[in-house]
This record gives sequence, structure tokens and C-alpha cells, in this order.
Amino acid sequence: MVQELLKRRANKKGDKVDYHILCIDDDPSFLASLKLELDRTYRCSIASDLRSGLSIIQRETVDLVLLDIRLGAEDGIEGLREIKKLDPSVDVVMVTGHKDPKLIISSVKAGASDYICKPFEFEELAVVIEKLRQVRQMRTRHDALIEGMMTADTRSRLLGISRAFLDVLDKAGRVKGHNANILIEGESGTGKELLARYIHSLECNPRRPFIAINCAAIPDALLESELFGHEKGSFTGATYRKIGKFELANGGDIFLDEISALKPELQAKILRVLQEKEISRIGSVVPVSVNFRVIAATNDDMDALVRDGRFRTDLFHRLCVIRLRMPPLRERKEDIPLLVDHFLKKYSRPPHNKTVSPSAMKALMRYNWPGNIRELENLIHNLVIMAPNGSIEVGDLPSWIVYRIESEATLREGDKTLSLEEHIARVERMHIQRALEASEGNRSKAAKLLNMSRTTLYWKLKQLGLE
Repeated sequence: MVQELLKRRANKKGDKVDYHILCIDDDPSFLASLKLELDRTYRCSIASDLRSGLSIIQRETVDLVLLDIRLGAEDGIEGLREIKKLDPSVDVVMVTGHKDPKLIISSVKAGASDYICKPFEFEELAVVIEKLRQVRQMRTRHDALIEGMMTADTRSRLLGISRAFLDVLDKAGRVKGHNANILIEGESGTGKELLARYIHSLECNPRRPFIAINCAAIPDALLESELFGHEKGSFTGATYRKIGKFELANGGDIFLDEISALKPELQAKILRVLQEKEISRIGSVVPVSVNFRVIAATNDDMDALVRDGRFRTDLFHRLCVIRLRMPPLRERKEDIPLLVDHFLKKYSRPPHNKTVSPSAMKALMRYNWPGNIRELENLIHNLVIMAPNGSIEVGDLPSWIVYRIESEATLREGDKTLSLEEHIARVERMHIQRALEASEGNRSKAAKLLNMSRTTLYWKLKQLGLE
């Protein structure tokens, strides 16, 4: 560890470690020598009294404070408590001229991370600094892993037996072990994020982070900060350091959903990240090396956006080294029974488990699902709650779904396209027949269901040949 640090000390200034150390001590010569040593590797600030040190912590992000336990008339232990009130996440190492066990115990109880006794060799301090820096990195890494795992259990299941679905899974499987960027295209609700998580799960290292962000869900003014992070005080409202999604994804995958929503300025910055493999937080001049795989997704026609100049050609080619298309549900209808069964199990509460009757399943298979799997899941969730009996029947389906099924069916007979008048007549006949069935043939009740007078209903029955 010390050898690694000594090697870093020989680096040029541009290769400093992104780690801010604040030294608070009332000995000017000690502060000067400490700053000279630390500035070779880290960013170092100094303060000769507690108030000046607290002012720096309020303005900027500080990772580590080296705090003298005796600050003239000021109490270092009390200063430690004030530092922790301002920023509980900052590490504090107490510097003492005497190895007093009582003071050391008081420091640890007040929140100190470690202590070091004067006089000390710089290599001794280097060991303490590197230990705390690595622990801080591990905490950041842990946060990234937790974020990636939050929805992994509930949203990582891909179900299907159709040729279109198995084909895309086969292609996704070939990406395993390659750090090539991936573009997933497909309509809204087809499961693009599920596919991205599946691709991520194929890799052998389970500790690789998976960071997801929806580029269209975050205002443009905040998206850059979300992706790149920012330093404390870098802009109005930046009251703390924020680690960006790119930094959190280091060593793993970042999922950029709705990539087509990126503004041109941000497209250029992301292209630079992919080219240079480094980022700088907003307000920081110290670059941070990153290495991650981008899995981007969109429901737009990216080729058209590139042709129209709304998406950079160079970024597009960087993103779609591997190009996958998630098929819409209407192209994989043989998967519907499997998906319906999955959602029934997901939302049913024993012992009131619901089933779908063969006629209702046939109707679901005939529907074209413009909202794809998301629409199917929402419908099954609704039916589990609202259907009065254990078996979900055609009559339990929303009228607009039945209407669309019948409308699409009546629009054509073989290769013959019906006229508008014929189509309207078919739809009217269907609605009147359903109303008569629901009212058990009682025409007065059927008229009320149809919101028309009995006279109008009688006339419609005669006109449509339903007398």
C-alpha cells in the first residue's frame, strides 16, 4: 500500500487521486510540511483554527480531516463533534502529541475514524489515509451494488417460448464476456430493461454493479449531475458531493433507458466519456477513470433520428456495437398464456387464486396489445382484484378490449375490407347483443344499459335484423 502511494507521489500533478484532505492544526510549520507532502497525491486544504476548517467543510466536499486534538484554547474533541454535525460522512483522524488512552477513547466515541501520534513518518500517515480512502470507495461501491439489486428479484424474469423471443435471448447470450456496448430497441412495454438485466446477469462476477437511469424522466438541468455527479458548492443547491451514475457503474453496466431523449450537448459529453474512459464531476478538475459497458434502450426509430440530425452519428455507432430488438407482444402471442399464468400467480392472494377461462384466454390471444407486456400485466392485476368469481370470463374483460377485438375482426372478411357503414352496423349489432345477454332478454333493461329509449332500441333491432 505504501509503495503504491510512493509511486503516486512521483506522478505529475494531473494524476492526483480524487480525494480531498483538510488539515486543521495551530502549528504553521507542521501544516506547511503536511500540505507539501499531501499535495503530491491528493487535494489538500489547510486551516489554522477550527472556525476556518468548518467554513471549508461547509463550502466544499471534504473526504478526510486531520484534526489536532489540541488547538490552542479550542477543544479538538468538541471540534470533532461539530464536524460530524456538518457532514456525518467525513472521516476524521485525530492528531495528538501524547498517546493518552482517555483522549483516544473520547475521540472514537465522538466519531473519529482513527488517530495518529506526533511525531510520525509520512509513510505511517499514508497507511492510515489509504485505509480510510479504500473503505470510502467500498461504501460507494456497496451503494452501487444495492441500487442495482433493488429491483433485480422482482423484475429480472424473462418468460416466453415463441421463436421471436427465444431468438433475441440467443443473441443476448452471445454478448457474455464481451465489453461491447449494446442498443436495445423495441416498443414501450416490451421488457427492454428486463433484457438489459438479463444480459448483466449472464456475467460471471455477481459483484458487478448495474446502474439504471431513465434519460427522459429527469429534467435536462439535472440529468448531467445525475450522470457525472457534482462537488459540494459547484452550483446553487449543491450542498453535498454527489457521486454520478457513471462513476457508480465503474466495472459494471449502466442502463440508459430512452437514450433518444438526450439533448445534443449531453450527447457530446457522453461520447467523450466513452472515448476517453474518464469523467469529471461538475465543479471538479480532477478526472476519474471509469470503465463500464453501456446498455442503451429506446422505443424511437434511431436511424431516422440520426438521418434527421437529432442524434449524433458518432455516438450512435459507439452505442450500437450490438443491436437487439425486443419483439412486441403481438409478434409472440404464443407467450401470452405463460405470461398470464405468471401474473395471476404474482397478484393472486391464496386461497382466492384466480384462473382464466378458455374463452377469455382466446380473447386475450386475439387482442393486439398496443401497450405490450406492461398492458397485459396491468389488466391481469385489475382482473385479479375486480373479477367477482374465481374464473375470469370474457364478460369480465373491459368493454374497450372486447370492442377492439371485435372491431379488428369485423374490419375484414377474408381479403375483403368492409365499408364504414358495414363496420358500424357490425359494432352496433355486437353491443346490442351483449346488452340483451346481460339483461337476460329484457329489452327495457337493455335500453337502459345502452343509454337509449325503448323505441330507439326496437327500431335498431328491426334495422339490424335482430327481432
